[in-house]
Amino acid sequence: MGLIVTSESQALRHGAYIILKTPPAIVQPTGNGISALVEQFPWGPDQVLYTPSSTGDRLKTFAPYGMSRLGPGYLSMIAKGFPLLKIVRVTGTSPAIATATVNKSGPTAMLTLTLKYNGAAGNSVTWTTSAATDGNSNHFNLTVQVTGASGTTTDTIQNLNYSGTGSDSAPDFSSLQLLGGITKLASGIPLNGSGSFAGGSDGTISAASYVGTQGAGDAGFAKLEGDKTIRAFFTGDPGNSFRSAVNSGAVSHANYVGDRMAYINGNSGQSLSAAQSDVPNYRSINAVYVDPWVNIFDDTTGAKQLVTPASFVASVAGQLPPSTSFAWKGVEVGQMLQGIVALEADRGDGAASNTTAGIATLIAEDAGGFRIEAGVNTAFAQDISIGDDTRSRVIHYIGRAIVNAARPFVDGPNVPETQQNVIDPVDRFLLTSKNAQKNDPVHTFHILDYAIGDLSSDNTDNSIAGGDFHIPVEIQTSQAMKRIFFDLAIGPTVQITNTQQ
Repeated sequence: MGLIVTSESQALRHGAYIILKTPPAIVQPTGNGISALVEQFPWGPDQVLYTPSSTGDRLKTFAPYGMSRLGPGYLSMIAKGFPLLKIVRVTGTSPAIATATVNKSGPTAMLTLTLKYNGAAGNSVTWTTSAATDGNSNHFNLTVQVTGASGTTTDTIQNLNYSGTGSDSAPDFSSLQLLGGITKLASGIPLNGSGSFAGGSDGTISAASYVGTQGAGDAGFAKLEGDKTIRAFFTGDPGNSFRSAVNSGAVSHANYVGDRMAYINGNSGQSLSAAQSDVPNYRSINAVYVDPWVNIFDDTTGAKQLVTPASFVASVAGQLPPSTSFAWKGVEVGQMLQGIVALEADRGDGAASNTTAGIATLIAEDAGGFRIEAGVNTAFAQDISIGDDTRSRVIHYIGRAIVNAARPFVDGPNVPETQQNVIDPVDRFLLTSKNAQKNDPVHTFHILDYAIGDLSSDNTDNSIAGGDFHIPVEIQTSQAMKRIFFDLAIGPTVQITNTQQ
């Protein structure tokens, strides 16, 4: 008889056996550090949610050396840290891929070269044909290259054969950055020479290119709908003409999926009162409005560039647990914001009125560096009890985790045993989160307390019979230490009543 049996009836002999049991369900949080940027880039897959394998992969995919690194998408990625930043490259209607024709003697068109991605940046790419490395007169080398202020990117394929003698080449384009395909038009050997690609276009970009169609997953923010791990998203700079519509679309997306924060901002150069007049358009517990714009140094020319501030606050939130406000004034946050070299406007004491209006304000610290005045979402002005950034982010973190854990029980029998199987992993998860407050709470996700209420108060025979099951859960989160008061009594007449040895 074997070691492992699936039931007692299989154990025919006297002895000891193993019966493997299905482990209990567990709550697996998806994390807080996954963000998404929806913006225009010179290169890369367009209107696709792309998950980079590394920071280097992200940079070279969407702005390879030789292409512009001064656009709104690229500038929103640099000078800050993201544990993981996913990208949707925005293109408009009818984008096009640049192509080039390579001739053989005659001249007769022999090959069509097609670049990897749509985009006007492809029109700056060149090609060169030269003698084959292997010395075979029927073969040739092909170099595809782009050169600009940011450097040079080169794809080289050696010893290609389309001569008609021997098998045609079938290159692997997956590892190339620029070239996406070769189409043979006629057999032969190309003339040694060079030329440019043409016909590339980003398409006609509108606010809809950023927003997409809610529920359709077709473009822009809508492309984020299927990814339940994203906790923050933002744009770079869609421009003043689109900004209001794009901001509204961002808030609408955040409310629609309900498990992430939208980080938005107003136009550059706006006054304090203009920012406070703008933010009421975007009231939501799932949105953070950031003011003012900031300056950074670009990594191509080293020049100072004015950029939107929302990405900086999103990056701080992504590097802290959701129970710690992005307005924490710790040195670590200053390091997270060290890419900022200046504020477009110093709001000074006006930062307080920004907070009241529901705006997160970037401020300069007296000791140097920058911080965020207050962790508020845009709903703060309506109800301060729901206007805290940590409340929203904890809702997203816990909510997505327990919903995912409950998924396997959906459409199971609505009976006490199944109901308890839903409750148990939630109870364990919340107990662990409660205990975590005692272990470096700044860097560890935690809650203060929780309770799972009386099921009978929320469930009736009719609701159970109708297939519904309610679990009343109360969760107390910690509050940011927003103000610190030293109640100072000082002077020669002060009587010391409490001495410490």
